[in-house]
Amino acid sequence: MAPSKRFAFSVMVLAVLVSACASKPFLKVQYQLPSSSTALTGETIALTISDSREDAAFLSSTARKSIKNFNDTYSLVVLGDDGSGNLIGAYDIGSLLKEIFKQRLENEGVQVFATAENANTSLAIDLKEFNLDIVDHKWLLRMSYQAGLSKNKGITAKESVSGSAERLKVMGKTDAEKILGELVTDMVNRLDVAKLFEKTQ
Repeated sequence: MAPSKRFAFSVMVLAVLVSACASKPFLKVQYQLPSSSTALTGETIALTISDSREDAAFLSSTARKSIKNFNDTYSLVVLGDDGSGNLIGAYDIGSLLKEIFKQRLENEGVQVFATAENANTSLAIDLKEFNLDIVDHKWLLRMSYQAGLSKNKGITAKESVSGSAERLKVMGKTDAEKILGELVTDMVNRLDVAKLFEKTQ
């Protein structure tokens, strides 16, 4: 193949790849596990997720113009201490948070169950806010949730976690995914589960 034809072919392939990446209907979330711990080894938890957001739309009308074809699906990559990534799967927001919190709890030695039948403790995560917007050429992400832990159906210890992050909009969807992974990681890892256990004693 002549050099000019090879160049034209390479440009065409690159254009196809860029187009495919830009049109993917999901957003990638890279969750960074904290350092492993044995603080909660032996504990069993029934984990539930609820969504009480006033506005269930993740993307604002402005963000939707930059992230087209998004179908409310998130692909989850879990990063270990060594930086290696493990693609877990694709989820809606509720399933995404459940898998991330499950990964976090298991990283601390907890056995996680879907129901309370096999667990002596219940952890309920209620999503209050989860919204991505564009303001002054910056991605702006907000997230908040309330965690409630009850042991042996007794006292419920609660903690509210909220935060926001912004990032200059340069690479479009890539920047959005970057800020998404960073804030979700911070918000999930910020929850002090061991302290919630202490409050139920």
